[in-house]
Amino acid sequence: MNEAGFSWKMFAGISVFMAVIGTVYWFASYEPAGTVMLGLAAALAGLCAVYLRVELGRADTSEGHDEEQYLPHSSLWPFGIGVGALLAVNGAIVGFAFAIPGVVLLMFAVVGFVGQSRRRA
Repeated sequence: MNEAGFSWKMFAGISVFMAVIGTVYWFASYEPAGTVMLGLAAALAGLCAVYLRVELGRADTSEGHDEEQYLPHSSLWPFGIGVGALLAVNGAIVGFAFAIPGVVLLMFAVVGFVGQSRRRA
C-alpha cells in the first residue's frame, strides 16, 4: 500500500475512533463541552480523510500527466499570521485596546506573505 492510500485510511480511523469516544463520553458524563470538542475532532479528521481520498483519486486519474504543483517556499510569515491572529482575537476578548498590536502584526505578516508569494519565480 502506498503512503497516500494509508494516510486517508488512518484519518478515517481516527475520525471513527473520536466519534465512538464522543458517544461514550456523552453517555458517561452528559457534559456538552467535551462532547462537542470530541465531535469536532471527529469531523476534522473525517474532513482530512475525505480530502486525502479525493486527492488520491485525482492523482490516479492523471498518471500520464506531469502537472507541476504549486508549493510555497519555506517561510516564517505563516507563524506571524498565527501569532497576530491569536493576539487580535485574545485582545478582542480582553479589550479592543489590546487587539491593536495583534491586528498590526497580522496585517504586516499577511502583506509579507503575499509579497513573498508574488516574488516567487
